[in-house]
Amino acid sequence: MELITSIILATILGVCFLLLGASKVLPVVELKRRARGKNDREAAAIYKLKSYGLSLDLMLWLIASLVAAELFLTASRISALVVVALALIIGLVLFQASYGGFAGWQWKAAAAAAPLAGSLLSALQPLLGRLSDWIESRRLVGHRSYVYEKQDLLELINSQNHRMDNRIPEAELKIAFNALTFGDKGVGSVMTPRRMIKLVAAGETIGPLLMDELHASGFSRFPVVAEPTKSANPKIVGMLYLHDLIGHTEKGRVRDVMKKKVSFINEAQNLRDALGAFLKTDHHLLVVVNNFEELVGVIAIEDVVEQILGEKIVDEFDRYDDMRAVAGLEAKQEHGRHSSDPSTAKKD
Repeated sequence: MELITSIILATILGVCFLLLGASKVLPVVELKRRARGKNDREAAAIYKLKSYGLSLDLMLWLIASLVAAELFLTASRISALVVVALALIIGLVLFQASYGGFAGWQWKAAAAAAPLAGSLLSALQPLLGRLSDWIESRRLVGHRSYVYEKQDLLELINSQNHRMDNRIPEAELKIAFNALTFGDKGVGSVMTPRRMIKLVAAGETIGPLLMDELHASGFSRFPVVAEPTKSANPKIVGMLYLHDLIGHTEKGRVRDVMKKKVSFINEAQNLRDALGAFLKTDHHLLVVVNNFEELVGVIAIEDVVEQILGEKIVDEFDRYDDMRAVAGLEAKQEHGRHSSDPSTAKKD
């Protein structure tokens, strides 16, 4: 009789740990998704039980504690071999439930026991509900996500890519990662440098020659300077958009077509500042200056969006894939030409 009682108690204890493990082997969001499926009855049974929250844990641990105590007292009166066998069975169930190493039969067994546990839990809920509310009210923090700062969230996004059960597209994870980090980059590292900018003089005549030059530059937006000069710090007086010249048949000068409002940003500011400036000014191009208010480049809204998407946005007038790379290449080529040309050497 004592042996039968021990087996029954051991079975109840094992079921308690099975249900505890089953309720934690999957995140509640995933468990809910599976429960909504038409053919996953096991997930639906476990999710219904999981919906009781802390009350479920309290009931199962309470039953497990009482059963374990009674099992110990009962097992002390029977042979040591039976005690060892029961301890091994309980230990195996406990180990697998604790580490989420669920086999198919364990998941099915937990789902089969879930309705009975749910009925018992429903009867005890008036008491367990109050107890769980009291415990929750005295917790310093709620459920821990282990995400305390941005770096933790970035590591979580990175680890998601390597999960076997991941169903989030890699492109979306990439955008999420870039959206958190694009603000760490400076405007100076993303801008189009000055040597690659096509400056247009306000007094230039609009005509086929100018249109050809603008098309050949590979850009669609151009800073307009007051005078056609190559000074170190030309005065920017407006912005010329190539699409404003398409279909323009009237004779005139650039100052007649350009947008007179110009927005500036310091090269030391970050891309989050740049995005805020784009939204605030409703401009698509910002003139980048240094601490001495000297022109060092321009940055377009596409440059910021590219950092978030992680993909190159090709403008209909773009000529090169990477203007910054071209700028570096042409700088080296120009330096080589000046070094090899005796006429450009400085004279004493």
